Amino acid sequence: MKVLEIDCSVREAGSVSRQLTAEFIARLKGRYPDLDHHTRDVGLNPPQHPTAAFMWANYTPPNERTAEMESVLAASDELIEELAAADGIVLGCPIYNFTVPSSFKAYVDSIVRTGRTFAFDPQTFTFSPLLSGQKAVVISPSAGNYAPGTPAAASDFCTPYVRSILAFIGITDVEIINVPDQFMPEEIRLKSMDAARNRLLEVAATW
Repeated sequence: MKVLEIDCSVREAGSVSRQLTAEFIARLKGRYPDLDHHTRDVGLNPPQHPTAAFMWANYTPPNERTAEMESVLAASDELIEELAAADGIVLGCPIYNFTVPSSFKAYVDSIVRTGRTFAFDPQTFTFSPLLSGQKAVVISPSAGNYAPGTPAAASDFCTPYVRSILAFIGITDVEIINVPDQFMPEEIRLKSMDAARNRLLEVAATW
């Protein structure tokens, strides 16, 4: 099994998402001693945000691209090939200001590309995904609690977006593990982490 771990937290020490993704990967390695595991750290090393040159290169047919255009797209191509090669994706994506970290948005803008991860039919004006057969676990810590039914539920623009963007490129087998209340007193915070950890162990047992 090939697993791509994507870390989005800007923190190294004290990061809940990094701690839980590491525990999940460790459990997978216990099941699969030959696990092919690669880490893409977009929190500490974010991809470049799109530029005008990137957009021109992206929408130029491949057989018409100049060497300069190919160079502009090289980093994006590497990210896409890495993603496409993975059987499973483990995404640590904390909620920042009600949504995804900007580094993850930059990553999304690098890997969601026409002709690479999705197709567009100009006759029917429809989109279709180009990835398939992959699964993902998303670990999403947050300061508050945005679970359905809570007062702040409508403010979660992170997990619905992650689920939607993954589905858009063809990754629909997605398990989202929320880790709320990380700014609450320690007893509540640790209880939330334990609940998430238990669910991750259950998921790891069937991956």
